[in-house]
Amino acid sequence: MPWKTVEKITMKHILLLSCTALASAVASFELTSTFIAQHHHQSRIIHHHHPSHKHSVALHLMPNEDDKDYISPMRERPPPKGGDVAYNNENILRQLRHYNDIRKVGGKECVQDIYARDPNTSGDNTRYWFVGKVARCTGTVSAEAAIARQINLLEEHATRIRPVELGRSFGRLEFWLAPGDTEPLTSQNDIGIRLERVTKIVKGSDKVPLLEVGLDLSIVTNQGAGFCIVRTEDGVVPPHMIA
Repeated sequence: MPWKTVEKITMKHILLLSCTALASAVASFELTSTFIAQHHHQSRIIHHHHPSHKHSVALHLMPNEDDKDYISPMRERPPPKGGDVAYNNENILRQLRHYNDIRKVGGKECVQDIYARDPNTSGDNTRYWFVGKVARCTGTVSAEAAIARQINLLEEHATRIRPVELGRSFGRLEFWLAPGDTEPLTSQNDIGIRLERVTKIVKGSDKVPLLEVGLDLSIVTNQGAGFCIVRTEDGVVPPHMIA
C-alpha cells in the first residue's frame, strides 16, 4: 500500500477520534450540568474571555426551590427564647446580683431551695435534683410568683446540669421547694424538712419586677456528681430511710 494512502487513513482516523472525544466531552459536560441543575442547584454557564486563553467556561451555582430552607451550619445562632429571663449569661448574672442584694437585706428567710423531680423515678425512691436558690422580696412577692417569674431560667438550667435525668423533660419538669439553706438537713434525711410542689404558672407573675426576685443557680463540677435527695412522691422522707 502506498505511503500516501496510509497517511490519509491515519489522518482520517485521528480526525474521527478527535471528533469522538470532543463529542463525549460535550455530552459528559451537558449530563453533569443537567444533574447538578436537577438535584442540587440551578446552573448558569458564563463564558469568559481572557487575553491568555482563547476560551474558558465557568459554572455558577444558584440555589433552587429545594434548597430555600437550607440553613448553613456556619450561621450565627439565634438568640435564646425567654425574653428577659432567656437562658443567657447576661440574665443569669443579673438575677444572681439581685439574689445577693435581696439576701443581704432579708437573710435566709427570703430564700427557698429549689429541686426538680426526676421523672424517671417514682414511689418511695423518687429523686429530687437540687437546681438552685430563689430569693424574693417577701413583702411583695410570693414564693410561687418568684418561681414562675424565673421559671425559664430554672428549667433551662435543670436540663443542662442533669441532661441524662432531666434533659428530655424540658417543659414538663416539676419543681419543689424547701426552706432556704437546708441542704445539710435534707442530705441527712431530716424528717422535719418536707418538699412542697410549686406551680410553674402564676397569674400576674409576668408583672413581677426582676429587681424583686433573684436566682442563685447550682454549679456542677467536672465530675458531674450534683446533689439529689430521695423522697416519696409527696416530698417526705420515705420510711426505709428514717433512722
